[in-house]
Amino acid sequence: MTADTRIRDKSILITGGAGLVGSHIAEEVLRRGARRVVVYDSLVRGREPHLEPARRLGEVELVQADIEDRDALDRAFEGIDLCFHQAAMWLRQAQKEPRRSIEVNILGSFNVLECCVRHGVRKIVSASSSSVYGDGRYLPTDEAHPFDNDLFYGMTKVALEQLLRCFEKEHGLPYVGLRYLNVYGAHQPFQAAYTDVIMHFMNRVDEGEPPIIHGDGSQTVDLVYVGDIARLNVMAMESAVSGELFNGCTGRETSLKQLAEAVLEVKGRPDLEPVFEARDSKLVLRRSGCPKKAREMLGFEATTPLLDGLRAVAQWRDAVKAGTA
Repeated sequence: MTADTRIRDKSILITGGAGLVGSHIAEEVLRRGARRVVVYDSLVRGREPHLEPARRLGEVELVQADIEDRDALDRAFEGIDLCFHQAAMWLRQAQKEPRRSIEVNILGSFNVLECCVRHGVRKIVSASSSSVYGDGRYLPTDEAHPFDNDLFYGMTKVALEQLLRCFEKEHGLPYVGLRYLNVYGAHQPFQAAYTDVIMHFMNRVDEGEPPIIHGDGSQTVDLVYVGDIARLNVMAMESAVSGELFNGCTGRETSLKQLAEAVLEVKGRPDLEPVFEARDSKLVLRRSGCPKKAREMLGFEATTPLLDGLRAVAQWRDAVKAGTA
């Protein structure tokens, strides 16, 4: 008999739940009637204020700890029905500290899966990454594309996907893995030393400076709004699907030049023009995911237009700066 993985009346644990995607998942599950949400986050990149929208919807408990802390993790899993695993060391940090990325992204994920089994969690939906594809031998990249990664971060995500498979086979733990493309939205760090390209552009524009593009601007990304990704997570959880991996994407390529122009439009600065500088040769040149499998098996489709998503980001940033977020 298939386990009941519907969100309503369930206790939900979200690792990395104070971060970009995790905090929006917390909102989404509470809107869908979750009984309580446990957010497990080290707060290295996540922030407690990101949980305020979710707390207005229901019960949210924050456990500040690392997923390497097996005792704290075990206590947090008491009474949990369903798990969303979002916690990870991010790409640039993983490149700087590869050993640490193994400890967090691989061994930490092992701890999470072990707790799921020990506490009888009914299903886990876990964040992977399109980094497992590498540069992409063909576009749009579908889930059948071979692993072609050569970055430490992508390596840890390949290992995570293999762990999910092993835990399902050995312990019968149902799972879905989601290979995110370029997720953006409110709660994305913009005051840190290393920021996402959208935040980098907006930071520059807010200072009256033009966006800086590394390269000729032809590099592309597949930008998917965080609200759509939160919805994808919930749809994956509530579905009867297990043992599958899906792209979290729009299937649309946006060049960095187009993105910079969109940011300038949203910020009302048509007088500024992007500046082009030498690019990092290690970065992927083009990124476009195929959304077909998620559409056919989960019924998911990203629906947020880029300009609408960027406006939401700009409004949130302004509220943070004004102290009203």
